[in-house]
Amino acid sequence: MIERCRNAGLLEPEFYLTDGFVTIIRRKPELALKAVTPQVTPPVNPPVTPPVNPPVTPPVNPAVEVLLLLLDSCGALGNLEIRSKLGLRDRTHMRKRYLDPALAEGLVELTIPDKPRSSLQKYRLTEKGRAWFAERRS
Repeated sequence: MIERCRNAGLLEPEFYLTDGFVTIIRRKPELALKAVTPQVTPPVNPPVTPPVNPPVTPPVNPAVEVLLLLLDSCGALGNLEIRSKLGLRDRTHMRKRYLDPALAEGLVELTIPDKPRSSLQKYRLTEKGRAWFAERRS
């Protein structure tokens, strides 16, 4: 085993005998390769890549898009109404997958921002959310 490691350019394994058991320790290959591999110098004139222009509006994930379509067609909706219309049962899943990203993007807002945990809380499209639809339709 030691000979094969040497031939492959790897560090030699270490053997230990404790309580009648043999323990073999092998070092990570990248550590051995650093010692064997010569340093590569970067090219003098690296190729220039043209800058990539980001999209005008970042793409919306599919779950948020479904929520936006729902709020556009139905107006402001509460948590239970959204879950029933989307066929969702888990409140936490709906919040993490649909509401939180939409709120973070500024596409949806709370109707009662001072009381986010109110039982009367509803969610509606913001100006940015409505602009997203206008851009999508054109």
